[in-house]
Amino acid sequence: MRKTTKIDFLAVAEDSQDLDLILSQLSQVPVDNHRRTIEHQEDWLRLSHIEMGDKGAFGDMMRISMSPPGFRAKLDGSVEALVFQSDEGMAESAAFYYDFETRIMALQRNAKAVSASQLSHYFKRVADVETFNLIPVLRPIDLKKVHSLQQIRKVHLSANITDVMATLDDIDSQTESMIKNAMQAESPAIELVLKSGRGKESTLNEAVAMEVLESWLKIHRNYADDENEIVKKIQITGKDNTGERLDYDILKDRMYTGMEYDWVPDPEQLWENRKQQLQVAWDLNHKNVYQNLKEMLPSGGE
Repeated sequence: MRKTTKIDFLAVAEDSQDLDLILSQLSQVPVDNHRRTIEHQEDWLRLSHIEMGDKGAFGDMMRISMSPPGFRAKLDGSVEALVFQSDEGMAESAAFYYDFETRIMALQRNAKAVSASQLSHYFKRVADVETFNLIPVLRPIDLKKVHSLQQIRKVHLSANITDVMATLDDIDSQTESMIKNAMQAESPAIELVLKSGRGKESTLNEAVAMEVLESWLKIHRNYADDENEIVKKIQITGKDNTGERLDYDILKDRMYTGMEYDWVPDPEQLWENRKQQLQVAWDLNHKNVYQNLKEMLPSGGE
């Protein structure tokens, strides 16, 4: 079976420990060692593969869900409950490639597997460091340009509601409260519009606007997949230092690409298939990704 998936590009934040060092240490841990596995909320995260090279490292992160697995059904309508042992769960994997020089990761997008936020949490835990973050690489119209706006006149957000949103770490308290209120009201969606005053020089508080913006971007990164975007809109309107009006559509600016691979029931062969296609995608896109990362940096990459 031929499968299609998307690949997101993430950069290690400047204040985070070098990921190549963390991966190098993990590569020395035997594959069946418990140090490769951590508990996160109701799931377990596990580094199932790690291959260190001269220029980068390939890895495969497994998310093991310990929720009840459900039922097996036949087309004739008959069903049978799936029964697991106490230390078993449903597994979903996301392959990644990390480039040592650029500090950029290409991560296979799989909504049921590990998210960028969960991956950051995993590396933070296994390395026992205070801070570790992976941030999305955006296209040239990005958050850096939003930060450069002299006035933020409007922020427009809309999203569907999922029952796991409120469990996401590191979102601002106002957004978390709004999600919980919507869930309690049994609302299937949220739409939020923040507008500045009518005065010519009026602007939204940048710190608050950016905190809300980044929280919804985090939700988008964690719950979007090929079929369900969840967060439908993140748009910002403002003015630059010349007074020109500028409109940014953040969701259209995230850097990603696609890959195809053959799905086979053999876990090792499936890993090889995904790894090979991840390499192809990286080779085709890494120059543009790195250029966009430099555009994101406050110093312009200097």
